[in-house]
Amino acid sequence: MTITGGMLGRAGMRWGVLLFILALVTALLVSVVVGTSSASDNSAEKTVIVPVAGMSCVSCAAAIKRSVKNLKGVSEIEVSLATRSMRVTYTPDVISPDRIVAAVNALGYQAGRPVAEK
Repeated sequence: MTITGGMLGRAGMRWGVLLFILALVTALLVSVVVGTSSASDNSAEKTVIVPVAGMSCVSCAAAIKRSVKNLKGVSEIEVSLATRSMRVTYTPDVISPDRIVAAVNALGYQAGRPVAEK
């Protein structure tokens, strides 16, 4: 066996191991995604539009988004500086719109009454 042949053999074996690990990780991710999507029912989520006063810059909008997104039960948030509002999708069994409003108010902004999105 030559040095080149031995090196290629070890490299080929390493690739085989890497491909095997990649296949395992892929299978794990697929099972997690399939398990999560069947466990979470998006029809149970609700979306509200909440006006926010006091938001005057991109940093303000980013702070609100970061704070609300970290609340358990909030799955999606869009903050609009142009309309001075936020659109929040949440799970009612986990969090209420009043709790979302309270989190924004705690940052020093004035969140208005949430209105259900149609």
